[in-house]
Amino acid sequence: MQQFIIDYPADYSASPPVLVVAGGVAANKYIHARLADIAAKTDFRLSVPPAALCTDNAAMVAWAALERYQQNAADSDDFDFAPRPRWPLDDKAAPPPGRGVRA
Repeated sequence: MQQFIIDYPADYSASPPVLVVAGGVAANKYIHARLADIAAKTDFRLSVPPAALCTDNAAMVAWAALERYQQNAADSDDFDFAPRPRWPLDDKAAPPPGRGVRA
């Protein structure tokens, strides 16, 4: 949480920063309560989907897509990409182990 506060200082003009928490982490009531408390104290918005959507990854992806579409339909993706089973967070990172790469 400290890193989030460092990366998104209180010098925002249009709107407060938003921390989105999803998946199993979002379904954890203790973590959700702690993040909500910190968000209230540090002036950023916490966005957490309904708990019923936090246990199934496919439902979570669909919910996130719907949220983005409802914000601005013109800005939605046209889905012209090839899906990958292990999408890297860092394009420059080495392939993960067990990816079928033989030594």
